[in-house]
Amino acid sequence: MPEPLGAGSFDELAARLNTLRGRHGVSYRELHRRVVRARRTAGNPDLPVFNTVYRCLQPGRRRMDADLVADIVRALTADEAVVARWRQVCQVIAGLTADSSWVTVAGELPADSTEFVGRHAELAAITGDGERCSPVVVIDGMAGVGKTSLAVRAAHRLVHRDGVAVRLWADLRGYDADRAPADPLAVLDEFLRRLGVPGGEIHRLGPAGRLTTYRQLLADRRPVVVLDNAADADQVRPLLPDSPGGVVLITSRRRLTGLAGARIVHLEAFQGTESLDMLRRLVGAAEIAEDTEAATRIAELVGHLPLALTVVAGRIRNRRDWTLRDHAARLAERRGSLRVEDELENAIGLSYADLPAEAALLLRLLAIHPGRDVDTRAAAALAGVDLRAAEALLGELVAGSLVQRRVRDRFGLHDVVRLYAAGLARDVDAASARRAALGRLFDYYRHAASRAMDRYAPHERDRRPEVSTSDVPPPGFGDVAAATEWLDAERHNLVGITALAEEQGRHEDAATMSPILNRYLYNALHFADAEIVHGIAIRAADPLIQASARMSLGAVYLRSNRYQESIDQFKQALTRYDAGGDRASWARALNNLGNAFDRLSDFAAAEDCYRQALLVHRATGNRTSESRALGNLGNSAMRVGDWDKAATYLDEALAIMLEVGDRVGECLTYGNLGTVHEQQGHFAEALDHFRRALVTAREFGYPFPETEALLHIGVLLARLGEHDDALAHLTEALDLARRNSLGEFEIKALNGIGVALGDLGDAAGSIARHREALAVAEKLGDRYEQARAHKGIEQGAAVTGDSGVADDHGRKAQDLLTEIGLR
Repeated sequence: MPEPLGAGSFDELAARLNTLRGRHGVSYRELHRRVVRARRTAGNPDLPVFNTVYRCLQPGRRRMDADLVADIVRALTADEAVVARWRQVCQVIAGLTADSSWVTVAGELPADSTEFVGRHAELAAITGDGERCSPVVVIDGMAGVGKTSLAVRAAHRLVHRDGVAVRLWADLRGYDADRAPADPLAVLDEFLRRLGVPGGEIHRLGPAGRLTTYRQLLADRRPVVVLDNAADADQVRPLLPDSPGGVVLITSRRRLTGLAGARIVHLEAFQGTESLDMLRRLVGAAEIAEDTEAATRIAELVGHLPLALTVVAGRIRNRRDWTLRDHAARLAERRGSLRVEDELENAIGLSYADLPAEAALLLRLLAIHPGRDVDTRAAAALAGVDLRAAEALLGELVAGSLVQRRVRDRFGLHDVVRLYAAGLARDVDAASARRAALGRLFDYYRHAASRAMDRYAPHERDRRPEVSTSDVPPPGFGDVAAATEWLDAERHNLVGITALAEEQGRHEDAATMSPILNRYLYNALHFADAEIVHGIAIRAADPLIQASARMSLGAVYLRSNRYQESIDQFKQALTRYDAGGDRASWARALNNLGNAFDRLSDFAAAEDCYRQALLVHRATGNRTSESRALGNLGNSAMRVGDWDKAATYLDEALAIMLEVGDRVGECLTYGNLGTVHEQQGHFAEALDHFRRALVTAREFGYPFPETEALLHIGVLLARLGEHDDALAHLTEALDLARRNSLGEFEIKALNGIGVALGDLGDAAGSIARHREALAVAEKLGDRYEQARAHKGIEQGAAVTGDSGVADDHGRKAQDLLTEIGLR
């Protein structure tokens, strides 16, 4: 029988699990029945649908429910020891997967170092001075030899010389002692975001589709891509463009083989003259001239390694009362007494030994921080000091060249320094002290995130938990832009500290980050991060926290056009809210379930959900949720052409949204009221409402209602005969819909363009657009828009005289409308 031990990914685990099922001779349907039967017997309300069990045994999973894996194994074998092994391996893979998904990516290059010297031949080899440069360059060499500095210098030279517009950088974390190497697919996701692909569209693409899209976007754009700290060739291969003109610079401690056409640039330690040049740059030419012999000895003692020279130079600057010979003697003494052969560790250790106790402690704690960089407030939380003290300690570490000051007053460690300091933290600091520091950091991040979200989404404050304040005050978030900027900068740290808190046993505290970050992760389309954070909350003991996380996941799946998974999550949330007596949240989940039914054109089921939700929201006094239910009922009335009823619902919804400050709801409702006025023949009022929706959406910076407003304006202008202006609005709406993965608006824009082209007499163009709309609508299961597309093809074919095609699509349109109750 297959064993789970040794599986390194969800795909591998799923394959072994499916083999186990096959060996026991159990069909998928029978396996589903056994799992459901066992859960009912155990009183577990979580009853998975057939597709959930089936998908658990198929490849392509980004996450797997450890409880479901255990129940599947239990349905195949009664041996609880075997069940435990499968559960444990699933949890281990989940941890590794989440860890590898935290990636540091930027759409800009790191700042070029002013301390860079030498490497003239290597720079010429990389940049192709005098000849064509290679499209892929691998810079390899030992730790501290200056690979990253060389790559960054070369990248800046290429950008300046060639006028490069596309610049991408990623830390692949190939040699981090505490964190898994970065998942190349996660890096690819972030690169696609930097290239303008929305999160929803990325999520909808498979791995092959993402790679194809990435390469298409980079074609003919001459990008410069820096992949720092690569573990092996397999990690970088999915990140390589396949068109000429661009350059990819890879750094690694290993010789990477198997990258076709790559130029290898191997770095050795500096030559003596380069070491002296670097010391002159860092310490001062006059000081080195006073005793060149001692400076040469210092360079020899640190192995002529650039990083070691940088660290030692910081020590020299901070000890002006010592001569160069004193520094050389101290280096020699320490290496002799500790029998340290590693010159780099010797240099770092000597500078570390010079630190005051408080600064040394902060360095060790920074090394165990789950992210790549921190600001002063996070450093203060880690060290348990105030902001002024943290600024002073960071200043000492920067002066000693042990910490790097990065953009926007953020601070980070070279990976070698991090490795050294993390080892010291494990040796020097008690486990309880490390946990306490990380606990302070979590409390700060949670408090700051909560305050940021109060500014970002004030109308949903009641949906977020009250959290304790931290000793370090959060930034003052003056407006939505400031809150969003902080959330963007700290996103990876927030996800990382949440996972770390769960790992350290703070399960319920970690789970609170799910409702805190939910609206930001949803609006910004950071679906991979949302799945990690909400997945942690699903594992919490509190069933109401589980319910909230499942409702959030359902919303993510709904936006990703994963309708059946969305319905499954909403139903599980409803079960838990019902059992816990939380009627207000139950109603919100029901309202969301109605949205899923609406996407599947089950309008009767959707309206039933909205009506039940409205009754509860009114009873509990939840005005924001009441307005959303009213708006959805207005949408339902619009679907069946009851325009007077729709206007009544929508007017009431808009009044509440204006009252509570729900700007997104306001945009959507202005648009829907515009549609109602249009159908009632009040075209001037309709255009006014559509334009209000567009202005409000652009003020708020939210693409969803902006796209819908453009769509509405375009459709109405086409109806009024202003076809050129209509096509301009509809084309802009289509572009926004595709860039932001708004599938339902993409279909409507395509159908609208088809209608406008038909009115202009372009029957062929009209048919082509309606066929595009039909393909997307069939993929998403939107039967109403399928019917519209068929109708448009019918009308276009009638104009061209193709009566057979016209009759066929006309029948299909009628059948679909009858099927969904609109005929």
